[in-house]
Formats: sequence, C-alpha cells, structure tokens
Amino acid sequence: MELEKPNKKGYEIAEEMERRRSLDEKMQSELKYDKQHQDWTYKILKYNPIDPLNDVWRYIIKRLGLKKIEGRLQWWAAYIYIKFFARTLWNFKAVYPKGNMFPEYVPAILVGSHESHLDPFFYGAACHRRIRYMSKLDNFKTPLMKTLFNNLGAFRVDRENPERAWEKAKEILRGGECIGIFPEGTRSKDGNLGEFKTGAVRLAIEMQVPIVPMAVIGSKNALPKGNLVMKPTQVKVHVGDAILYNDYDFNSISYQDIRRLTDELRNIIWELREDLYGREDTEELSIGSPEKLEKKSKFNFMTYLKDQAKGVINLIDDTWYAFLRSLEEFGVRELFQKPVHAFSGDLVCGWSDLMMPYKVIDFEKYIPKEGGAVICPSHNSEWDVLILAASIIHHPPRRIAYQLAKQSLFKIPLVNAWVRDHHAFPLKRGEHDVDAFNYAKGIIGKGNLVITYPEGTTNLGDGQLLDGHTGPMRLAIEAKVPIIPIGITGTEKTYPKRAKMINFYKGQIMKAGSPFMEHKQYWDKQVPDYDELKRLTTNMMGRIKDLLLYDTPDA
Repeated sequence: MELEKPNKKGYEIAEEMERRRSLDEKMQSELKYDKQHQDWTYKILKYNPIDPLNDVWRYIIKRLGLKKIEGRLQWWAAYIYIKFFARTLWNFKAVYPKGNMFPEYVPAILVGSHESHLDPFFYGAACHRRIRYMSKLDNFKTPLMKTLFNNLGAFRVDRENPERAWEKAKEILRGGECIGIFPEGTRSKDGNLGEFKTGAVRLAIEMQVPIVPMAVIGSKNALPKGNLVMKPTQVKVHVGDAILYNDYDFNSISYQDIRRLTDELRNIIWELREDLYGREDTEELSIGSPEKLEKKSKFNFMTYLKDQAKGVINLIDDTWYAFLRSLEEFGVRELFQKPVHAFSGDLVCGWSDLMMPYKVIDFEKYIPKEGGAVICPSHNSEWDVLILAASIIHHPPRRIAYQLAKQSLFKIPLVNAWVRDHHAFPLKRGEHDVDAFNYAKGIIGKGNLVITYPEGTTNLGDGQLLDGHTGPMRLAIEAKVPIIPIGITGTEKTYPKRAKMINFYKGQIMKAGSPFMEHKQYWDKQVPDYDELKRLTTNMMGRIKDLLLYDTPDA
C-alpha cells in the first residue's frame, strides 16, 4: 500500500481515500484463482466445518470478554506447534547475523521480505514475541487460512481504504505488542525483492518504535505463490538488528527522507536475503544469491536425523517458554516461578556442597530482607551466574534475585527455558542496552534484587578484576537503591573459562560486603557525567576486591 506524498504541514499515516465498496461487500465476494483445479479446491474447502465452528467460538469468546487473553493463549499454543512443524517439515532455522535477538522489552515492527503464504509463520518462529500481522482481505476469505489468521491476532487491511488498519496497528503498538508488515505489498513471484512502500517507516517514526528487518529464504519453494500444496525444503529466517528512528520527528520529516529511509531499509533486507548482512568487505565475497545457495545444498539423511533430534530439545524448550508466557496471562507466572526457583536453589546448593564445597559469608547481614537493591559481584566464571543466584535464595534472607544475563544464553535450547524460569533477562553485550536497563529499573522499583556483573565478562581469576562498567552505578542512582558488593573467590577453578566440564572438589567462597552508598548524593538529582560515574564505579570495584579471599589461606 503506497501512502501519498505529505504536504508541508505534516500528514496522517494513511490519507483519506474514497470508498469504492464497503468492507462487508468485499469480504463476501468470492476469491478467484487462475488455475481451474485451484478454483475447484477453493470451492470445496469453502464448506469445511472448521471455519464456521471457529466463527462460533470467536463469537462466544468476544461475548464473554475474553478476546484479549484468548488471543494471546492461541499465539503461545501456536508458538509450540508451528515451530515444531517448521523444523520437522522444512528444517527451519533462525539466524542472527550480528548476534542480537528480536527485541525483548519494547513494541516493535517486524518488516520482512515476502515470498509465500507461510512467511508469517516462519517469521513468528524466529521470534519469542507475539507478532500481529497486517494482512490483505483475501487471507481472511481463504478457507482454513482465515481461521489461523483470526486466531493468531492478524488484522485486516483494505488496500483501498487502509486508515482503519493503520489505526489498529497504532493501537497494538501502544499496547506494547509487535506488528508485522510486508512492505512489498504482495508476495514475490520470481524471488526478487520488490519496491517497498513507505508505510512501515512512517509508522515507526510516528510511534517511535524500532523496525526489525528480517528476510526469509526458501519459503517460495515451501508454498509458491498461486499453489495450494506445500513442499519439503530448507527454510531460514535471517534476523537483523533493530533500527531506531528516534532522531526523526513525524510532524516535520520530509517525504524525501521517508523515501530514503525506506530504500535503506530495503537494502538491509536485501543484504539479509543475500547473506551479506553483518559481513565486512562484502564486495570481495562470492557466495551467490539465496537461489544458488539452495541449489548447492543437498539432502543428507544423517544430518536430517541430527536436526530432528535437536528439534525434540527445541520442542521442550518452546513448550516450557510458551507455558511461562501463558501463565503471565493469568497473572500467576511469579507464583509458579518462585517455588521452582527456590527448589532449584536448594538442589544446586545441596549438590555443590557435596561435589564443589562452597561458603557464603555475611549474606544475611548485608543483603536486605526487603526492598530493591543492585547486587554487584566479581565475575570469575560462568558458574557464578548459577551458584550466586541459587545461594541468595537458599541462604537467609532467602530472596529471589533477577539477573542480567548475556543474550547468547537465551538462544540455547533448555538453557533458555532454565534462565527464563529463574528470573534472568537478556542483555546485549558490547553496546548500551537501554531497554534492558529500563526493564531492570522497573524490577528494582517493585522492590526486587537485580544482579549485574560490572566487569561485563569473566576475568582471569586469582583476584585480577577487570575495570568496571558504569551501567550498574547509573542503575543504582536512577533507581535510588543501595549497591551490595559481593566478592566471589575460586569459581574459576570450579569451571574455568572455555571449559566443557565442571571440576569437582574445588572450593568457592562468596562474601557480601556492607552496602555501597557513595552514590546516594546523586539521588533525585541529575545523573553525574561519565567521569564521576567512572570514579564511583572504581571505588565500588575496590570494595569488591577487598571482599576477595585469595590471600586468606584458611578462608
């Protein structure tokens, strides 16, 4: 859908267009197919019992006022079976060229290439968020397909009268959810990327939400345009980094800038399709187009079996995650997670006490029994993430501690389910993750503990701390809470860096110190500049170093 060029005084997302026919008339009109056998298939499927039964179901749900919660539960149920079938039938894989996942915390617009009716399902399988797609009217008239689209929260766009769809899109974004848009306006017949309409970029600028560029490879072979029969093939989705438009003002940006930004977005999605995105010196690469890549790949039965075995593990992970998200809809996720977290804390600490002796010092004395706080430990080993959180809930004052964890952990099946079930949330390392920062601040504001490792990565051990990042200090200032320093000694011997196995019978000590409060002078004031934040952070790191016990033989 092409939006008209705006005037100098600003513009609406969708210009007022003259109605040629009412929406009801269009929905009642028959679909027509070019091929006779497809037309016959359509006429037969029109009389399937599933669609009318689903219409009755949706009417009942609406009358009971359960439309919102039912729609989300439908999505999380589909999250399980769609990903399962995508992996089983099409060996589906999601690829993150720059390592960053789909945005975790904020509303966003998914913008992708479009080759098949199956694309919304493949894109949804690459995300861990509910995506509500803007879709043409024909999809809501196609037998069986319309049941899926209605149940999964897609919404209609009348290309001749689109303003209602754009208002619906804005309503969804205001509610904190994500929408999906295919800016080509239709599926590609030849696999080439068509010209992009400007609506997605305009919407992102007006609503001040990011666009996540994505590209699907292989879906045109799974269900080509004009076909009704699905075929087995390899399908991948490449997920790009979120694009922010915070520097643009909706009321003053020119049409030329909108067009330029749209063309830049198209180029990014083209690079994702061609597997050039995120690579340096792309001119020197000679990898060919997605079509050539598909021709080179050959079916290997053993590889297929391995992928299916991995698929079973992924299925368990997907089911657990969907279960947790479903519990959110009833407001009982925390009621479920807390005893699970407490039980696993007892399990981890009990096992560690037998196999990897550990000791906690002054946890009950310095970790507050209630209220928010930022816990800043040293970081010697990946084992710290598990043993520290387990120890805080196992030992007095026995509190739940949320953790900022590197997002790569959330890409590993079963590990993803574990960390999410134990109050961890993802952080993009190597960049300023404002969304994770704000999420952490919100958690602290509710009176919870948040663990964040100021070194940012594991150190060399033996008391050699890395320079601290200023993020934890800024978080404590803005949240107006104390910082609890914790020195962790010996975990680098329990689980050395890049190790594949845990070393048993290696001792480890976690010692808490008195709250660091030097930053309190800036509460309710403007956050200090970087130099002052760095000074405060250096002082805090000194406090953490004093809690290490490498020079205490009898510790």
